[in-house]
Amino acid sequence: MSSPRRLLPALLLTGSAFSSVLAQSPAPSLPDALSNARAQGCSGRQGVEQPFRQVPALADAARRIAQGASLESALSQAKYRATRSFQISLRGYGSAAAAVQAVRSRWCEALTNPELSDVGVYRRGDATWIVLADPFSPPEPGKAEEVARQVLELVNRARGQPRQCGDKPFGAAPALTLAPALHRAAELHSRDMARNSFMAHQGSDGSTVSDRVDRAGYDWRTVGENVAAGPETAEQVVQGWLQSPDHCANIMQPAFTEMGVAWATDRQSQAGIYWTQVLARPRS
Repeated sequence: MSSPRRLLPALLLTGSAFSSVLAQSPAPSLPDALSNARAQGCSGRQGVEQPFRQVPALADAARRIAQGASLESALSQAKYRATRSFQISLRGYGSAAAAVQAVRSRWCEALTNPELSDVGVYRRGDATWIVLADPFSPPEPGKAEEVARQVLELVNRARGQPRQCGDKPFGAAPALTLAPALHRAAELHSRDMARNSFMAHQGSDGSTVSDRVDRAGYDWRTVGENVAAGPETAEQVVQGWLQSPDHCANIMQPAFTEMGVAWATDRQSQAGIYWTQVLARPRS
């Protein structure tokens, strides 16, 4: 079994600026003006047609930042879970146009980052606080089978060609198939990790992957497990596993013939989403 490795940590970034321009009330359409600037692009960066989505929780987070909270604390207090987030502080810009120009010239990369899709703005006097964020967007619960098939397809695509996992070379391996009992074992462990906010191969009850597979009624000859915390899509979780030598070796192991995969979410947990992949060969 491979050692656990947390994947895709959230990004928390900040920026600030000050202008000596006479203070005036920024236009109420500042979020729209930011979306227009985003579409136009800046500093040689391509524009993003999708406008920002105005989110009240991010406006609340911006207000909390104005009161002295850190970006991470403000998002938590506003009950907005972000995969990525960016804070901009402006002072002295007397119009929306002037504020947007400052953002374009100093924070073009954040403005045109397509992953930062949500915006919240708070204004006080001549100061403006802007929070851009990528919302935590785990798979919908009703898409468990669809996501499992996506993971299976990506894993079999990887197994279909020779691969180097760290210092270990692997030849192409036969395709895996999904096994309902292995899915149950994976789901049990993912729920345990999400509920108790941890990532490890040992369950909160002390169980191992072989224990959980036994409980699921699967008579196995060989068994292994990959876990992850943080990825929101099948593509992200498989990519992360393939980039980790031990996880990659599990995926490429020709002794395995079947797999099960499941995720579980808990917005109050540290990572938000937890994945388990169980790989095995039945005894007969």
